[in-house]
Amino acid sequence: MEVSKKYEKEIINEIQDLSEDQIEYVMKIIKLIKESINRQKEYDFELKSEFREWDSLSDEALIDFESNL
Repeated sequence: MEVSKKYEKEIINEIQDLSEDQIEYVMKIIKLIKESINRQKEYDFELKSEFREWDSLSDEALIDFESNL
């Protein structure tokens, strides 16, 4: 959690001179970025699963092809 405290201080330093309205927009941006990162992780996991499936299918096809030679 020590790293989190470091960034917490940095964020506070960046926003300390902003108005409430500006801070509200910054918070919305942070939430959008967080959602985007989480979605990207999900898509990466799905894509890796698809690649594994394709690898398996191509291995099966290659073995079948070679056995028919």
